Amino acid sequence: MNGSDENSLRRQYNELFDAVSQAQIKLLYDTDFHQRDYYPLGDEAWDKAYQEREEVKEAMSKVYQYVKQHMHFLDYGKEPLPDED
Repeated sequence: MNGSDENSLRRQYNELFDAVSQAQIKLLYDTDFHQRDYYPLGDEAWDKAYQEREEVKEAMSKVYQYVKQHMHFLDYGKEPLPDED
């Protein structure tokens, strides 16, 4: 059968999981994000920046969940149940 072998897939998804996890940590804990940095830009700047950051966090969470589902499938041969995450 053609396609990637299981060990390659496991390695690739583990590396992706690590990368996404590190990116989430950097965004949430290693990147300053303060309202005071936006007030010189006008009244709406903070609200816009905050909303954009929330959208990025949501997108990163989707990628994280996507990778976890694939890893779970590789480990157990089935999709995880909703409360298995």
